[in-house]
Amino acid sequence: MYNGYWERFTPEEIRQMKRIDWHDQEQIKRDAERQGPGERGQSFALPPDLEAQKDKLYKVNGFNALASDQISLNRSLSDIRHPNVIVPFHNEHLSTLLRTAASLINRAPRHLLREVLLVDDASTKEHAKAPYLDDLVERMFHGVVRVIHLPRRSGLITARLAGARRATSDVLIFIDSHCEAAVNYLPPLLEPIAFDKRTCVCPFIDVIDYENFQYRAQDEGARGAFDWEFFYKRLDLLPSDKANMPEPFASPVMAGGLFAISRDFFWELGGYDPELDIWGGEQYELSFKIWMCGGQMVDAPCSRIGHIYRKFAPFPNPRKDDFVAKVALRNVYFL
Repeated sequence: MYNGYWERFTPEEIRQMKRIDWHDQEQIKRDAERQGPGERGQSFALPPDLEAQKDKLYKVNGFNALASDQISLNRSLSDIRHPNVIVPFHNEHLSTLLRTAASLINRAPRHLLREVLLVDDASTKEHAKAPYLDDLVERMFHGVVRVIHLPRRSGLITARLAGARRATSDVLIFIDSHCEAAVNYLPPLLEPIAFDKRTCVCPFIDVIDYENFQYRAQDEGARGAFDWEFFYKRLDLLPSDKANMPEPFASPVMAGGLFAISRDFFWELGGYDPELDIWGGEQYELSFKIWMCGGQMVDAPCSRIGHIYRKFAPFPNPRKDDFVAKVALRNVYFL
C-alpha cells in the first residue's frame, strides 16, 4: 500500500467498506459493437492518394491530423485499463480537441463530472476562436463543456491556473488537449482523494500513436523520477507495489499534464509558481510541494488515459528560452 493509506483503518472498517461499481454496462456494450475507423482504439491507415494532404497537416500539428479527422469524435476504446476537468490548449487540431472532451464526458459517470473547461491560450487557428468554438461545443455537449479564451499567449502554466480559478468543484483534474479517457477512468482518480484530500492522483498514461492513432498501453506502471538535467525518468515499481496491484502506489514526481487534486489542497500549496513560463519543470515544482507540505502523490492503475506523443513540436517557442533549463537553475528546493 502507499504511504500508510490503509493503516489508518481497522480490519473491520476495511471489510465494511463497499466499493461502488461505476461501470456503465450499456455504454461498454455499445462500444463493443461499434465499427469504423479507429474504433476500439485500433490503428487507422490512410490510403496512399492522401499522402500530400496528410503531410501538410503533419507540419502544422506534429501528428497525423488527417487520420484523426476520419475517426469518430466519440470513438470506442478497448478497456485496458464532481470534478472540473481543465484542458488547456494552444492551436490544438479541432478533432483531437473535441475527441478529448467527448471521451472525458462519455466515459465518466455523468453525475460525478461537473464540467470540462477548455482553456484557449490565445490560439490563432480560426476554429479555436470565439464565437465559433463556443457555439460548437454548446451544440455538441449541451453545457457540459465551456471555453475560456485568454486574451494573449500566456503559456501552459498560466492557462492551467486560469482554468483552476474558474473551477467550482471540490476536485480539479488537469488533462492535455490531445488525449482520450478510457473506460471508467474517473472513479479511480477520485477515490484516494475521497479518503485523504491531501492526495494527488495520476492516471496511467497510455499511448495514442501519432501516425495511425492506435491506442495501446505504455506499460503496467512505473515510478516518476528525474535526472540532474531535470529530464523525466521512469523507475521500476517496488516489489510491494507490484504485489498490491491494482491498488494505487506512491510515486515521487508526476509526468506532468494529467492528474487530479483537491481544489483546496491545490490552492493551499499556492497552485503553480506564477514565475514558471510557458512549460517545463512545473511537474517537479508541484510534486515537491505536495510531498514537502504533508501530502502524497499516487498513480492509479485502474485509471487509463491515452496521450498523443507528437512526432515533433509544431508550435514555436515564443520566448526563445529553454524553459526546462531555466527552471533547473532555480535553487528553491535544493539550497
